[in-house]
Amino acid sequence: MTSLCLLLGGCGGGSGGSVSSGEGNPTFEDGSNGGLDEGGEKELVALGVDSVRYRITIENDWGVEDFPQGFPDDAHLSLIGGATHNMAVSFWEIGEPATRGIEDMAETGMIDIFLGDEVVPAIENGTADSQFSVRNYTDPKIDGVPGTTVFELQVNRAYPLVSLVTMLGPSPDWFVGVSGERLYDDTLGWLPELKINLPLMDGGTKTDVTPVMGGPDIIPGVAIGYVVYDTPTGTYQPSDVPQMVARLRFERIE
Repeated sequence: MTSLCLLLGGCGGGSGGSVSSGEGNPTFEDGSNGGLDEGGEKELVALGVDSVRYRITIENDWGVEDFPQGFPDDAHLSLIGGATHNMAVSFWEIGEPATRGIEDMAETGMIDIFLGDEVVPAIENGTADSQFSVRNYTDPKIDGVPGTTVFELQVNRAYPLVSLVTMLGPSPDWFVGVSGERLYDDTLGWLPELKINLPLMDGGTKTDVTPVMGGPDIIPGVAIGYVVYDTPTGTYQPSDVPQMVARLRFERIE
């Protein structure tokens, strides 16, 4: 399962910024090598803990300064839904068609189909450990200050991956999120901090190119991909190059 746009140790701001998609070295709070002593042994406290808690911060960098034409008055990131899980399940992937739950999230901002019809069965069959939701909006970037939502999440070492989605609203079918982001490393243990740039994603189910709800359906739906703001026209177009519109930060707190 590919890590989506992983940036460890720093997240550059501004729209249109490129994002990376490879593994990196995690940032530790004390600047150390993650608890490895001179002989390469790992401190047991870092590797042996079965469950830890993370503070998750999502920042909405979608603002009128960088996306001026047709920027909506009610811009926001919608409800947040997600799961902790293992590698035996994937809820969405770039290059794959959206599931019914991801489609509904991307088109309407609602997360109940995604959680109830896709995450709950994964919990029941043992491929996921928990579901989570945040049922409030994240404001847009205003006067250079991103809108922010903060919440906490318990993560089990047997289910070290996190998937999370939230609609960019209003929009036809655009969203941001992560798919199978790993918080536990077999060598380093629990990552103390993880910063991720979130590009704007196209759910592949609607044809409109402006930030309004609804529009003609694409039947059958096409694969999830990137969509970017086209400055000359003020429209949002499919692209092979991602454009960052939000940021995600995981901080281990216990």
